[in-house]
Amino acid sequence: MRMNQLMIKPSKVLKLIISLIFLLSLTLPLSSMAASGEAVHFKAADGYQITGTLSGNQASSHRRGIVLLHMYKNNRQSWQPLVRELNRQGFVSLAIDLRGHGDSRLSPQGHDDSLRVNSRDAVFFNQMYQDAEAAVKYLVDKQHIPPNRIAMIGASVGCSVLFDAASRGTFPLKATAVMTPGRDYLGIPTMEHIKKWPGVPLLILSSKEESSRGADDIFQVLKEKGAELKTYDEEDIHGTHMFGEIDGIEGMIADWFAQKVPKE
Repeated sequence: MRMNQLMIKPSKVLKLIISLIFLLSLTLPLSSMAASGEAVHFKAADGYQITGTLSGNQASSHRRGIVLLHMYKNNRQSWQPLVRELNRQGFVSLAIDLRGHGDSRLSPQGHDDSLRVNSRDAVFFNQMYQDAEAAVKYLVDKQHIPPNRIAMIGASVGCSVLFDAASRGTFPLKATAVMTPGRDYLGIPTMEHIKKWPGVPLLILSSKEESSRGADDIFQVLKEKGAELKTYDEEDIHGTHMFGEIDGIEGMIADWFAQKVPKE
């Protein structure tokens, strides 16, 4: 057989590739596509611009929202394994970059505040509650989610930001969860903040290795105010590092939120 009879025309190759891509797109789960979300921007009360990723079925008639707060020196992408499960449960999720992190690095004056993050500036970290408040406000004002149908989850210092924001009483939360909370991460006095805990359901997750750093004490204070504590034997699973290390934890968290914030 002659060589030119074996050759496939470039146009046919291109058509074959396009067909394969189309067929692959049909097999992708909708949850994976929705998990990528869209970038949104909004301002905190002090003018700091915050960037987030909005994901989920925004056209649902059973609208429920959840705000996700990441770990120190991390960003909103760390929540993707959980976002997929939250989408499955019908939540609209808003994972944000806290000020000084990710795409929220620039101050209103244009300074790169990742330097304040790196220097562990306690004043700066104690301002981050405004980012959480602004995220809730965005879900209420822009996504038209009822204030009493919004939840929040934090990891590591994101837990501290959550406790700070929730204790101020400026917005209601239907349910909350924290992954490896601490008593005093980066100068945020969590044990003081939880004295004003509003009594909403709280799921506390930690390794047994780290539970003495905050989870145990927080649970003892809040166990009569809606708190639950789950600890795990695995090591090196701080915060969102639990994802992929503890079997099924992403689905468990999403299911827990779905029970606490049920469809109407």
